[in-house]
Amino acid sequence: MRLKGYLTELASEYGKGITFIDIDETIFRTFAMIYVLDKETKEVIKKLNNQEFNTYKLKPNEEFQFNEFRDADLFNKTSIPIPATIKRIKRMFQNIDRRDSKVVLLTARADFDDKAKFLDKFREVGLPIDQMYVERVGNFTSRPEIYNRILKKQGQPKSTADAKGKVITDYLSTGEYRRVRLIDDDAKNIKDFVALQKKIEKNTAIMDKVKQIHGIEGEESIDPIQFFGLLVKPDGSLKRVTG
Repeated sequence: MRLKGYLTELASEYGKGITFIDIDETIFRTFAMIYVLDKETKEVIKKLNNQEFNTYKLKPNEEFQFNEFRDADLFNKTSIPIPATIKRIKRMFQNIDRRDSKVVLLTARADFDDKAKFLDKFREVGLPIDQMYVERVGNFTSRPEIYNRILKKQGQPKSTADAKGKVITDYLSTGEYRRVRLIDDDAKNIKDFVALQKKIEKNTAIMDKVKQIHGIEGEESIDPIQFFGLLVKPDGSLKRVTG
């Protein structure tokens, strides 16, 4: 199947699917920085962009400050849309209703200080944000003592990629989806997603639920769930990553 087929809701006989899409450097070029502070003095040690934050390991004397990452006004005024991804999402929604599929924005950010202003940026570029749900895994990694819906069930995430994997697993545990895609600019997130496929395939409870809901019990030649890890390159084009 060509890459275009992975992105077209009517191209697969697998039916209902779910697509997770990153925001920063995937839908928009963004410019918020995360500050690394000295725990004692609160002085700024360094500033990290979104990609640097994904892999940064705090030292014992350091802590993160996410003020800019929660600043909806900064996001709204400075974010630059990536045309290839915008076009891709619009194309998905042309057919998505016929499959009852879902699109979830899966971001490393936590809650913004102004939800309406954050969502308005998507409306500005013509994206149907009101038909999507936004999962902010920064709520788990930066403030787990408050946001613990998934943590209580599966343990505290160790990284952004781990937190995204837990959110994806939570959706797949419903058994509703036979196709799952992650579109992300971070290679680590995509690599972990591809590795997640093997874990899900060994999860008897999830696999049996998918087979039961979709009436494919006993059909061993059929994969219960198709996985597509799609890495966003700097020019906005996609590269499929497999295990």
